[in-house]
This record gives sequence, structure tokens and C-alpha cells, in this order.
Amino acid sequence: MHLQGFYTLRGAHRLRLSGVDAVTLIVFFATMVAVVLPIWPLQILRGRGFREPFLVYIAFLWFLSFFIGGLNFSTSITLGEVAYKFRLSSGVYTVIFAALLFVYIAEGINEARKVIMISIGCQLLLIFTQVFLFNAKALYLPASDWALTNQVLEPRVFNIAVSVMNTIFDLFLAVVLFQFLVNRLRVMPLWINMFIALWLIMMFDSIVYIGLTRPEAFSNNVTGHAIFKTGILLLLVPMLAFFIRRFRRQEDLNLNRGSLDIFKKLENLEKDLERAHAELKAYAQNLEHMVEDRTKEIKAKSETMSRELELATEVQQAMLPASTALDRLQFATLYRPCHEVSGDLYDYAELPDGRIFIFIADISGHGVPSALVGAMCKMSLGSQDFTRTNAGDILKKLSEAMKQVTTNHYLTGVVLLIDPKARTIEFANGGHIPCLLQSGKASFLPLEATGTVIGSFISAPYDFKKIAYPAGTRLILFTDGIVEQKNAAREEFGMPRFESVLAELRNENPALVLSEVYRRVVEFSGTEKFSDDVTLLISDLP
Repeated sequence: MHLQGFYTLRGAHRLRLSGVDAVTLIVFFATMVAVVLPIWPLQILRGRGFREPFLVYIAFLWFLSFFIGGLNFSTSITLGEVAYKFRLSSGVYTVIFAALLFVYIAEGINEARKVIMISIGCQLLLIFTQVFLFNAKALYLPASDWALTNQVLEPRVFNIAVSVMNTIFDLFLAVVLFQFLVNRLRVMPLWINMFIALWLIMMFDSIVYIGLTRPEAFSNNVTGHAIFKTGILLLLVPMLAFFIRRFRRQEDLNLNRGSLDIFKKLENLEKDLERAHAELKAYAQNLEHMVEDRTKEIKAKSETMSRELELATEVQQAMLPASTALDRLQFATLYRPCHEVSGDLYDYAELPDGRIFIFIADISGHGVPSALVGAMCKMSLGSQDFTRTNAGDILKKLSEAMKQVTTNHYLTGVVLLIDPKARTIEFANGGHIPCLLQSGKASFLPLEATGTVIGSFISAPYDFKKIAYPAGTRLILFTDGIVEQKNAAREEFGMPRFESVLAELRNENPALVLSEVYRRVVEFSGTEKFSDDVTLLISDLP
């Protein structure tokens, strides 16, 4: 065997190292060892969370492979009468694939996929760089320097396309083939499975690339690639296997992770299907009985819930004041929950000093939870002495009581203390929609907010106001469900329409006004189903 010079530049220049064959071999393989050795410390850094240096090194190897390939760094071996050329770029190319398998073995398919994507990105970037620099050489280099540029950068479109597609396919195939060998050849040492997988991929890569780009020298080139890559893999794989053994002592590396265990899954697929078929058959036989039992169970629970909701509705209705609770004031009332029970609340009573207490509130949420908060509010109000306090203090005490019971709910509300003899109203509004006093036909006085919502995390005082009202004033108390009802176009009924109806019917009795307001809202929205609880109280003040 005769070894010719080590690094050759298109055959025109040759670097001779003392003319000693053994030195040429040592330098060649020492170069490959130097390329492989950084993989170990870089993988240790990956294990400690610093993954970027490894990926940068893979990108560096792609660029190194490209440029030393363009410069034709190579050596040759003569066997008999045939000279086989070995390219250093092919060795670096093989190291990249070995590094990919190394990452897959140590960290699994997700991290290996990142190495594959970096490799594909480098290939595309190299193509762009090659084409750009080749076409831009006239701008930056004199014609006398074009020879080296043409040698390294001259685009060979077909060769590039074959190389890129072949590389992309080989990167994915290397992982799949290795996992297949691990699953099938479980007793085989790891380094042999790695060697077989990489050798088959490298041979496949060489056959496809040489067969499509240099068919005239197919036999010689493929044989040379086989000899060279076998030697490179015999050098690389034991080192990588040694690295992996060290990692396996420190971490639990499971090579039978099944991430790409396609073949084992296919073997078990028929058994799984048979088992699934038997289970489905048994399930189908019992399904009718199961559905019947489940239907009975659901029906029983539904009936229980219905009875409980009916009871809750009855309890809530019982908490509302009777229509005859006041001698000197009569209310027309509309009280419609959007569910079985309401989150709205109202109450009124005549105080010992002759004044009239009125309260209306809208509790956050709907249904049973809001109704329970309403019951708590009713008890809190019932424990207060209204003759010794003002409207603002009533809301303050109610807010403090709510904070002790719940942090998930709040309410808006209005308290009114009406003195029929003096014709005055003392009121406090805790964030509630302004209720109305209507004196003339279209004359409305809104009872604006005097404090924040009740029971909120905000600690703020509740002020109160005291106003006089003329004889014949109409009081309209309501929650926002009546004015925020929407039609099909998502338009709200709104305050202007509400006040327009009230003005139009100012001379009618409260019951008729209430009925007509309800009819107009239903007509506007096109449905009797309200999206929120609705409460409306109308009365002519004495």
C-alpha cells in the first residue's frame, strides 16, 4: 500500500509531511480525533443546561466540511494498481452523523431533532453563501484571484440539490435505523449497533450521491468511500461508545425508550387490535344495560336537583316582602330570575318612626350561590337598627358583614329612607345603576352612586344624600337586567328607551306601566328569556 501526499488542493498543490507514510496516517487520524474530542465536554455542558455550544459546534463542522471539501483536502491510498482518494470533508461529514446519534442516545428524539434542524439550516445557509459569494467575486476580487474562488464556490446546482436532499433523508434515517437495531439486536454491544447504523447510512449516502453525480467513476469512488468511512467509523465509534458508557454511569439512559420503536409497535399491533376488538364486543353487550342504569341514575339526580331548586325558589320567594307590607305605599313588582333562583334582592318595611325603608340589590353571578349571598344580606339588614343610623352606614355595615362571609361575591345596591310626612328621601347608592325619581312627564332625577360596590376588597366610605320630592313623584327601582337586555343585533334596550316608555305612560298606574315596560323589552329582544336577573319596582310616593 502506498500513501500519497495528505492535503491536496485540486491536485495542483500538495502538502508533504516528511514523505513518511506513517506520519501521513497519524496526522490524518489525529485530525479526526481532534474533531471528535470536543463532543464529550460539549455534551457535558448540554447536560448542565448549556445546549447552545454543542449546536454551534455542529454548525461549525458543517462549514468546515464545506470549505475543506471545496479546497479538496484529501489523501489517497493505492491498492494494487488502483488509487483510492479519501476526502477529509467526508470524515467531518461522518462525525456530524455520529454526533447526532450521540445526542439521540443521551437525550432522546426531541433533542436529536434540534440537531437535525440545525444541520438542515446550515446546508441551506451554505448554499446561499456559496451562490452569493461566487456571483459577487467580481465586485471584491481582481480577475487574477478568481481561480481559488471558482474552485471553492462554483455552484453545481444538481450536485447541491442531490447533496441537500440526501443529507436531510440520511439524518432522519440514521436515528430510525439505530433505534431499529437496538430493538432487534438487544444482546449486541452498543458500539456495534452504532457502527452498523452509521456504516449503512454512510454507504447509502455515498451510493446515492456518487451514482447521481459521478456515475462514470462509480465503482472506484464507492469502494474508496467504503474503505475510508469504515476506517473513520472504527476510529469514531469506540470513542463515542466510551463517552456514552460514562454518561450511563451518571444517568439512567434508556435506549429502549420506544420514541421511534415503529417496528416493535407494528409487531404488537395485531394483538392490540384483537384485544381491543374483544373489549369492544364485551362493552357493546353491556352497553345497553349500562346506558339504562346510567339514565336512571341521572334521572334520579335530576329529580333531586329539581326538588332542591324548587325548595330554594320557594325559600327565596318567602324572603321577599309581602305586597301588603306597607300601608301608605304600594309597589308594582317584576321579579324574574334568569335561572331557577335569582341573584337580585329587594326588601322594604315601615320603620317605627314612620319612615319607609327600601333596599334593592344586584348580587354578582347567578343561581344558587348568588341566592345564598342574598339570604345573608337579608339577615344582615334584619340585624340593623335603621332608626339610629343613616343610609350610608347601612351599606357600610352590610359590606363589612359580606367580607366576613365571602370573598368571591360582591353586590351593588341602593338603600332609601323615605319620610312621607316631610317628603324627603335619604339614600345611599353602592355602585348600583342609578334608580329614578320621576316628577313631571319627562323629568327624571337619577339616584347616583355615593360609594363603591358592596363587599369588595376596596375599603371606602359610603356617603348618603338627602333630597326633597314633590307630591305625585314616582319612584322607579330596578336592576341592570332590564336595560341591558339585547336583541339579535347585540344592541341593548338601554336607558333612553326605558325612560321614553316611562315618560309616555307617566299618567298610567304603576301596574300598567310595569306590564308595558316588560312587553316592550320582550318585543325589542325577541325573546322572553332574559340574559340576567330582572327586578323592577314602581310606586307613586305619598
